[in-house]
Amino acid sequence: MGLREAALLLLLVVSGSHAFLATPLNATDPDVINILCPEQTTGVTRDHKWITREAIRRNLRQFFLDYPPLTEPGFNVPTDASLTELYRAYYGVSSSPVRFIKAVNSIAASNVKADSVRQLRFDPALNVDGERLDDTQETLADRYPQLLTSILQDEAYPAARSLLGLSLHTLQKFYSHSTWIEQGNDGILAGLGFPGFAFNATAGPGEAVCTPCSNAQGPCTGNVVSGGGLTTGYYQYVEEAANGFLVPKPSSEGKCSHGGVLDDSSSVPAEGGINKDTASPCFSPHYHLHEQAVELAVQATDHYLKELLDAVGNVRYRRLFDLYQGSALSIVIDTTQSMGNDIAAVQNQVALIVNASSPELYILAPYNDPRVGPLTKTDDPEVFLEAVNALQAQYGGDAPELFWHGLQLALSSTPDYGNVYCFTDAGAKDGGIMESMIALAQSRSMKVNIVYSGKIPTAGERLVTGIPEYQELADATGGLFIPSNKFDVDFITPILGDSVESSDVDITVLKDLSGVHVIDVPIDDSILDFTIHVAGYIDTAILRDITGTEYNLTDVAALESTPGVEVVALSEALIDIRWLAPRYGTWELQLESTTNYSLSVTANSTLAWLGDFSILDPSPPHPHYRPAEGRPLTNTVYYLEVILVGYLESDVIDVHLVEYVDVSGSLLRTIPYDEGIDDVFYIRSEPLPEQPFYIKLYGTVHSGNLFSRLQSVLISPVKASVEVLATSNDLSASPGHTAQGDFLVTNYGLESDFNITGTDSGKFLQYMEPSTIHLTEGGSGTVTAHFKVKTGTAPGTVSTVMVTAQSLKQTYSVNTAITHFLVVPKTEDDVRPTCTLANEPDCTGFTYNGICSQKNWTVEATLQDVGSGLSNVYARPDGFVSVVTGLDPGTKESVNITYSADCCTSQVDIIGVDSMGNVGKCEIDMGALGGYILDLEAEAVGETWVLLRWEITSSDLDLHKYRLLINNDFSQEFLCRETICHHNVTYLDPCSLQTFELTPYFYVGEDDRAGQPAFTKANTLDTDPEAPSNGVQLNNTLTTITVSWEAVNSKCISQFEVCYRPFGFEATKICERTALATYTLQGIEACAVYEVSVRALSPSGRRSQSLDFFVNSADAEPDAPRNVLVDLVREDSVTITWDDPLLRVQCIDRYVISYGEVTNTVHATALINARGQHYATVYPLLPCTNYTIDVSAVSKTGKIGPGVRREAATLEDPDPEPVTSLLVSDVTTSSLLVSWASLEKCIDHYHVCYYEPSTPYETCQDVGEKELHLQDLNPCTSYTVLVSTVSISGIVSNRTTLSSRTLDVQPGEPQNLRATEVTAHTVQINYDPPTTNPQCANEYDIQQIRLDTYRSATEPEYQHENIFQELEACTNYELRVRAVSSEGQASAWVSTNISTTEDLPSEPRNFEPLEATPNSLTLVWYQPDENGRCVKQYSLEWTASDGSSSGSSMVAPLDFQVEEVVSGLAACSEYHFNVTGITAYGARGASALLSASTAGCA
Repeated sequence: MGLREAALLLLLVVSGSHAFLATPLNATDPDVINILCPEQTTGVTRDHKWITREAIRRNLRQFFLDYPPLTEPGFNVPTDASLTELYRAYYGVSSSPVRFIKAVNSIAASNVKADSVRQLRFDPALNVDGERLDDTQETLADRYPQLLTSILQDEAYPAARSLLGLSLHTLQKFYSHSTWIEQGNDGILAGLGFPGFAFNATAGPGEAVCTPCSNAQGPCTGNVVSGGGLTTGYYQYVEEAANGFLVPKPSSEGKCSHGGVLDDSSSVPAEGGINKDTASPCFSPHYHLHEQAVELAVQATDHYLKELLDAVGNVRYRRLFDLYQGSALSIVIDTTQSMGNDIAAVQNQVALIVNASSPELYILAPYNDPRVGPLTKTDDPEVFLEAVNALQAQYGGDAPELFWHGLQLALSSTPDYGNVYCFTDAGAKDGGIMESMIALAQSRSMKVNIVYSGKIPTAGERLVTGIPEYQELADATGGLFIPSNKFDVDFITPILGDSVESSDVDITVLKDLSGVHVIDVPIDDSILDFTIHVAGYIDTAILRDITGTEYNLTDVAALESTPGVEVVALSEALIDIRWLAPRYGTWELQLESTTNYSLSVTANSTLAWLGDFSILDPSPPHPHYRPAEGRPLTNTVYYLEVILVGYLESDVIDVHLVEYVDVSGSLLRTIPYDEGIDDVFYIRSEPLPEQPFYIKLYGTVHSGNLFSRLQSVLISPVKASVEVLATSNDLSASPGHTAQGDFLVTNYGLESDFNITGTDSGKFLQYMEPSTIHLTEGGSGTVTAHFKVKTGTAPGTVSTVMVTAQSLKQTYSVNTAITHFLVVPKTEDDVRPTCTLANEPDCTGFTYNGICSQKNWTVEATLQDVGSGLSNVYARPDGFVSVVTGLDPGTKESVNITYSADCCTSQVDIIGVDSMGNVGKCEIDMGALGGYILDLEAEAVGETWVLLRWEITSSDLDLHKYRLLINNDFSQEFLCRETICHHNVTYLDPCSLQTFELTPYFYVGEDDRAGQPAFTKANTLDTDPEAPSNGVQLNNTLTTITVSWEAVNSKCISQFEVCYRPFGFEATKICERTALATYTLQGIEACAVYEVSVRALSPSGRRSQSLDFFVNSADAEPDAPRNVLVDLVREDSVTITWDDPLLRVQCIDRYVISYGEVTNTVHATALINARGQHYATVYPLLPCTNYTIDVSAVSKTGKIGPGVRREAATLEDPDPEPVTSLLVSDVTTSSLLVSWASLEKCIDHYHVCYYEPSTPYETCQDVGEKELHLQDLNPCTSYTVLVSTVSISGIVSNRTTLSSRTLDVQPGEPQNLRATEVTAHTVQINYDPPTTNPQCANEYDIQQIRLDTYRSATEPEYQHENIFQELEACTNYELRVRAVSSEGQASAWVSTNISTTEDLPSEPRNFEPLEATPNSLTLVWYQPDENGRCVKQYSLEWTASDGSSSGSSMVAPLDFQVEEVVSGLAACSEYHFNVTGITAYGARGASALLSASTAGCA
């Protein structure tokens, strides 16, 4: 494997040495070793982050010395004090430097971006490569006014830090990439990076500036041509994204290369290289100059910051670094009509907050619909209150408002790590920018809290957002969603004021909890106080400290009366309680609620941490850890950058664990860590989970207690990224002009369309193009933001730009790029203001410490800027008088300043700053003050001595002596004539703070004159403290014991460690620390003896021998016995057993047993004493009797504790007798009243069962009375009732039985009546029982009705199948059935109709002549007797007796009698007739015969 290939391998966890790259790398890692060659490295190597932080540290130390706290004019701080030590020395040991460190790291992170962002990392001008020095200066000079105006015009500090970091990167690179040092320069190039500067001696295109090194790789010296022009090295490598950026090394020999294992140009003549980035010869051929390059880079950075300070002034300079204790009071408020009373309440409460706190800034962002703003941003409380009181409820009408734009207004002006409080009672209609606002708040670590007093329906569209989205916002930023009653926001006042005054760290954050949760709360030694915040409706909230002492968080009266507890806010839906000076150890919090709630535990602590994800980028030009922009990607291995703020002051000994937990606290990832710790270190992460998570960091402090810190920003990994491609030049425009910038969207998820949205705080962004982009998995696409700046917009205005891409297929995959757009002036102004002194001050002979105060001087100066006009005029340092006249911001006229001071102020700058930030000065330098003490500090300390060191400037006055005032108590005088002096102060008290005031004295003539003193302080080392003495018990209660002791030689004692535990049995020892000589033991058992051990501790933690003594707690009622059981029961006794209680067992002297018979509610009580045993037999007792037995413990003083009651029943004898006189009465159709008689002794109850014969089971119940009303029975049913007695022990007697029948009711109608078989003379029918009360159908009445007549026949039947016989053929019948109960109650009839079939009819009856004529005969006959109804017609035939003629006819039948006239006959002739009935089917029945003669014979 070659060196280049090895260099591109994945780098692992960072710890150990650093490189002058963007970020530190682990030089000993196998995958990096060939790049940095640690075995060849000499000295300490540094990176851009270290250089930036070190320069800021030096700069701010001097700034603090120049402008000391008002209360400490002699303020001093050691030259090597860290950033956090500087901050706490200036603002106080309990102040939190988190915001300050975050601001410093933001500048350092922007510095790193120059090696990370693709449009920057390959730029040779930005990285000082490829002989582009003029381009480098042009880039820096163009950015400088942007940096200044972003501060001066808009106070846009996030943007300013970004611009500053980029400029510092290039400025620092100049000293490691150019030949400035090789040309013999040992100071910085002061003008570099400022407008108006130009290089005047750079190498020409053909000028040879380098000679070949002996090897293309490795160390190289002397290869820079002496006397040549200033140059930089060429840097070439294969990287597709670098195409178009890299400058190829000329083929002609004589040009320098960057050099190192990653530089392909190092093998092109002249071979080798010149970079001084590291102390490793593998990467940096001029590694031997690395230390010098680092020092010049630090000095140049410090100089750049001083120039910046001159331009922006002290106040803005402090804000650039977040150098203030208080936070901002930032309020977003809905001003629609429905918020009228809420606004009034907020106005009242804000006035209280302003009067009670000291915010650094006040921000007010009102909104409604359709208006947002105006924004109020001020440091003047009166201006803020005026804006708040001017709020009026107006507009609105439709519920959703412009909440997200109101929030955007506030976020754009609130400092990092601030709290924003939003008051609203409605949803939002502008949810399209929601994701951008969440991303902006998270990127700046701002907690957004929602105080909501309305009702919002669940939103149907993403653009209309409601409660779920407000909760998502609060969850994502670590804020709270606080529901409140309408017009009741006064409870929020203490929280707002509290957030302004403090900057807490997060211990635990849990969201969307419900039910019961038990949460551990680690309280470590660095915590000064902690606060529990619970948002939501809570049923139970109990906090237990390490002693077991409980605090009911819902009992405000108890909390307010408890020392060390402060009720910040307590309402129906919000708990905010603070514990001051808490006990160290793991506390336990128990919460219970039936609704959702959220928990946050914050603390005021000297220990905090900052964390960001980075990706290892091993590619050229400079391998480093690239910060992850936006939301991180799922299933990706990142490196967690850990910045421990205050870890030295907090005595942190290790960091051993990182956890990823979801919002409910469930563990998602565990990442052990066992490497070392530093200000900054890296931990290799596991692949990120897909669900949102918080990051928790665990470690140990010196006492052994666990510390836990959580980042409250909710990390939401996604599958898409948005990267800024546009440069700062792209993202800028002058008023009236347009601009556009590109952004790269990359999809790591499923192929999908992505919605592209953009927004910016200044409303310059017009549209995104395209608004939708289709990306395959792994695909990327460019989108363009189009901007337009309105005419009249002030140059220097900064707008925060957010471009968001969201997958339509995987909607959770949404990411946002955040950058800044800057309004630049139409015309460039790089001309500095002019400054002319009207007179020159003269301190000749008085520029010496000791006499300088004897002469004053005054100077007048005139300043003017004809370009952009003067914006500020002032003098540094402050003098006696500084009067400025004629200054109106932007004036191009002359401005005068009169300045007065004494000659102790011998160096003064009168400064004019124009509107573009150009600085002009009149520099007054009357020489350094002679005899002035510099850098007085403690060089070394011992237990009883401090070695002081200082420098003193040269003076023409003879030094007579030094006078050292020690602790404002005693002084020493001595003489040291050296420029650098040492003095050892002895006989000091150990373990204590020593203050020193050193005053030089000079001979002035024959007088002795004191000069200006210098101040410093130091702590002497500890000695082992002596053990305390005389430990005594002062008082005791049931739960506390107060003890005291005396300190012996208290000078070395900073606090005492008190440990205690119960004497005589195993228990955990509890140890705590106190600064007092008294201590109250908490959470102790009553009636107990405790062993107490007290040790004295020195400031560094050295421990004395222990003072041991015994104390006892107060007598108290014992707790209730446990496991009380009825052990044995007889007819006349009960034996009961129990165990000692868990608590207060030591209070027990004996047990008392009371018992009594239960007679209704009256107890006749007797007592039994049980001493030294855990059982008792109660006797004599009655059999079959209920007793209550109470067991209580009694203390030695007779205090009776709570009892435990048990019930017992003595056994019965004899067995219960059966019941007698079983009777049934009050019988109805559905009930029976059953009663009986019995003997009462030993009977507990009666067991009554009943059943009916048709069912196979019994219905039973137990009753205590001697009767039972059986209800809901079936009518017409016989029931068998069985009654037995049951004894107390459950023994059942024999049964007594009785049967009885319920009364009848009318049965229902028979069902499904039908004819199953029909013949000519029979019909068979069938039917089903009734469905209603079928048991009541005892028999059935059956009838048939001939429908052709009104004759009827009734025939009772008792079966369900019936046959009707002897019916007439061819006849219609109605058949009827009804059900009849045994008591004769009948149902309604049900019927069906049928017709019998046909049968052959018999002969017609009574066939005879009725009338005769000569030519006719009238015949008559009647229907046949049998089956006559089947005849449908008759056949009539006749013949003459002589056979002469015959005939026939068909005669339709009449109903009963038929007459037929036969005509056409012969007179006086005899005829023979026969008539036959014919059925419908043509069957012929029997014939009837007749002979008859016609008339006409006479």
